[in-house]
Amino acid sequence: MLAQLVFLLYACGTTAPGWDSQPTDSSTPDESDTDTDTDSDSDADSDTDNDTDSDADADVVPELSWTLDKDIQTLATVSWTQPFTADGYVEYRFDEDWRSSPRRSFEAGSQEQLLLGIPYETQADVRLVYDASTGATTQEIRLATGALPANLPVPSLKTSIPEMYEPTGNYLLGSINADSGGWTGGEYWMFIVDRQGRVVWAMRAEDDDFTIYLHVSRDNDILWDVSTFWSDWDMGAGSEIHRMKIDGKITATYPAPGMHHCFTELPDGSIIWGSATSGAESLLRRYLDDDSVETVWDCEPFYDELGLNDWCHTNSIFYHEPTNTVLMSFPTNDTFILEIDLDSGQEIRWFGHIPESWDFDYTRSEFQYQHGVTYTDEGTLLMSSQLTPRDDDGVVREYELDEENQVLRQIWMFGAGDGIDASYAGEAHRLPNGNTLHNTGTTPRVREITPDDQVVWDLLWSGYRLLGRTIFVEDLYDLAP
Repeated sequence: MLAQLVFLLYACGTTAPGWDSQPTDSSTPDESDTDTDTDSDSDADSDTDNDTDSDADADVVPELSWTLDKDIQTLATVSWTQPFTADGYVEYRFDEDWRSSPRRSFEAGSQEQLLLGIPYETQADVRLVYDASTGATTQEIRLATGALPANLPVPSLKTSIPEMYEPTGNYLLGSINADSGGWTGGEYWMFIVDRQGRVVWAMRAEDDDFTIYLHVSRDNDILWDVSTFWSDWDMGAGSEIHRMKIDGKITATYPAPGMHHCFTELPDGSIIWGSATSGAESLLRRYLDDDSVETVWDCEPFYDELGLNDWCHTNSIFYHEPTNTVLMSFPTNDTFILEIDLDSGQEIRWFGHIPESWDFDYTRSEFQYQHGVTYTDEGTLLMSSQLTPRDDDGVVREYELDEENQVLRQIWMFGAGDGIDASYAGEAHRLPNGNTLHNTGTTPRVREITPDDQVVWDLLWSGYRLLGRTIFVEDLYDLAP
């Protein structure tokens, strides 16, 4: 009778006196797994699969693989099979901190992600966050970028004070000739270096033609020039401008007959350049919607009016959007700068050493063989210049414009006495934080300078070789396909 009573009590869910209900595993609930939840799987969630999300399917963790671009061997592409649609990103590390590709939506199925900013000859750890909402992450793999291209000039970092950098200046885009000799054709390379001076991207330009005036377009393409003027001595008949993304695939090519130095993009996407096809300089504009070309300005009538007879050619062009004007710099006629109205082509004013130029406030403030002329946001005139006609020291000069008296008043100069020769080329750019980026051309050097004359970044290439236009890029993924 007692045995029957005990059986009935147990069947009704009542514990018999002196009996334990302990499970046979090491967890506290009465189940057969080893975790601390109340289901029968081995993870600590409420479903019955073995992953850590709350659904009932057993997710497959993606496995990563990687490849390098055959031509640009810092461009690594990571591939995987995405188990379900989710937002995610790829993280990678070759210094102490993890970096990541932009977050985006991954559809279920085959996926790949281009990784940017890894230097040549570098190993990087890589992992995929394949579900950003839960932080689900793959195992790490390791990739390695390729060897530096043969003949690519590599800079050395002379000075670095990161806390005083322009914050958006994470990378430097530019071009350089591998062949020495100053202003000469040769093996031109386009490059991107990081703030440590490490080359993270490089691409050989075409043949022995000049590639010296790179731009980032308004829609984040790389625009680069191929000038045959100096290499083929064809008056620039074969000159052209290419458009591409950072993967090196050219998406458009625009003929630029007569181009010998410089070009720039306008707000409507059209391109202007200095052309010497006729033997005298013209400013040409190509409209990309219908591929038509118009002459904006012609040098010959201007020269005739002033009685000038030296060769007319531009070495820099700058578009000033607030006034819809164009600044053109000329290294001839003892050097001058001309500003024209873009729509009418009418000359507005000019500075330098030709008749009817504005005056300088004093003789020692005169620019000489200037390049890279721009207006700053404050309306000052900024440029790279030689110190004097007899001293090739590369300096930055900045002027206020005294409109009433038509006088250029120098308010800043930097670089005098530093002994950095600037025989050819060079540029100066005012940065958003007030620093200035100075490029000294055929002494291939780039320095970032504070308003109180402190050099906070100094990058130097060896030899007497031509360094083309250099500009900062904040995010390389803006240049990605």
